[in-house]
Amino acid sequence: MVGAATITRLLRLAGVEPGDRSEASETSEFPYVCRGCGSAYDVQYHVCPDCGGFSVDRRLSAADGTD
Repeated sequence: MVGAATITRLLRLAGVEPGDRSEASETSEFPYVCRGCGSAYDVQYHVCPDCGGFSVDRRLSAADGTD
């Protein structure tokens, strides 16, 4: 995918590694999570840059009544 490669390259230029965010997925700093691979993001993508999945949704928190 050309789009995913472009996004990944832009993130690296900004000093952010897309794969490194899975460890930080428990913080509210990255409120969007891919349901396919579990990567967390600070913006909602239509297509996950890591796995190409189409389910990047807002993380549900305990305040929402779910985990």
